[in-house]
Order: sequence, then structure tokens, then C-alpha cells
Amino acid sequence: MKCISIDDEPLAHRVIKKYCDNLSFLTIQKECHSALEALNYLHENEVDLIFLDINMPELKGLDFLRTLTNPPLVIVTTAYQEYAMEGYELNVMDYLLKPFSFERFLKAIQKVKNQKELLDGSGKQNSKPQSIQNENPTISVESIFIKGDKKIHQVSLDEILYLESLGSYVKIHLANEIITSLDRLANFEKRLPEKQFLRIHKSYIVSIRKIDIIQGNRLKINDVNIPIGNVYKHNLTNFIK
Repeated sequence: MKCISIDDEPLAHRVIKKYCDNLSFLTIQKECHSALEALNYLHENEVDLIFLDINMPELKGLDFLRTLTNPPLVIVTTAYQEYAMEGYELNVMDYLLKPFSFERFLKAIQKVKNQKELLDGSGKQNSKPQSIQNENPTISVESIFIKGDKKIHQVSLDEILYLESLGSYVKIHLANEIITSLDRLANFEKRLPEKQFLRIHKSYIVSIRKIDIIQGNRLKINDVNIPIGNVYKHNLTNFIK
């Protein structure tokens, strides 16, 4: 995989290059010390993967990512945890907090490899920026970051049973925990993969894998009865078909 690293700190480039050198299938094509330098490089070159820092002068990492019409796969590398939610909304593959170990780096690379296998056979994408838009490919993720209870939780998608809207709040029901997030259900509907989650009511999104029984206008997950709204009933019917 052809890679570039974008970071204004020389030490960060050395760490990433050292880790990549341990993996024969990764090659650092270019070390960019600003997002503008990377933008110029991508106008002339195609890459498979970007290691992207966030806090850089002139143009911030996530703002740079928004300028790419059809970006390569991206792993964020940063010391700032508070941008995690925004990063995942931009479909980054992983979010590595500095300093990160080789083991953690390897886990992120495995996500990238898995995703490349799902993309058009070869997995190659056109990385040349053409307009100030964001048309990221659909990314298959294993977990999402959820801001709730004055914390940011990394939640595995397999742990989520269902989501329940309560006005301006959403309750994320897990097997052994409930996280309350100040957010809208519609925003979660955009972030969650369609093949794993289904909106069945104006107030509910359910994990398809967790459905135990469907009966009439209700379904059951872990002995909890959840209504199926008339407007959304066709979603469930089409899925079953």
C-alpha cells in the first residue's frame, strides 16, 4: 500500500516510518509537514492510505480531509482525543492517540486491509482532490465513538442492542450498560452501518443481529418489546424479503 504521513512534527514521521518499515506491504511515499504540502502532492499522485495529524498550522487535518472529493483511507494520528467524534463522522478508519504502540498501530492497519478487500476488487481509489466536498466511501467500522455522560465512549457495534430517542437525548442500550447521549437519533442513523442497524420507529433503531422475535407491530430484543412504526414497517419487511 502506498502511504503518506502528514504531520508538522518530525518525531511523528519517524515513528510512523519505523512502524511501516516493519510491514513489507506498507511504503511511505512522502512525508508531508503540512496539509497544504499534502494537497499539492495528491494533485499529482495517488495513494492508498494517509496517516493524518489534526493540529497543524495553516490548514487543520480534518479541514484538509473535507477538501478531498474522493479521499484515500485515513488513519488519524493525534494527541487530541476531543476530535475523535468528528474524525469518525468523516469515516476515518481509526483514531490513534499519541504516543501509540506498534500493537495498536497494527490493529489500525488490519482495519485498513479489511476495508481494502471490500473496495472494488483492487481496493484502489482516486485520491486526487477535485472540489471542496466530502464524498467519502462507505466505511465498515467495528466500533464508534459516542459522546455521553460527560465522556467519550468507544463502543463496539456488536455490543449495541438498540437506540431509543427521548426528545433531545438518545439512549444507547448495550448488553450491560446504557449510555445517554445529547444527540439526535437521525445523526446515529447516518453513522451506523445500514447492514447492521435498522430504523423501525421514529424513536428506535435496532441492531438486526439482536432481534429475537418479530410479531405484529412489535419486535423483541432481550425480552424488551419495541414498537414498529407504520412509516418504517417497510424497512423491516424489505430486509426480511
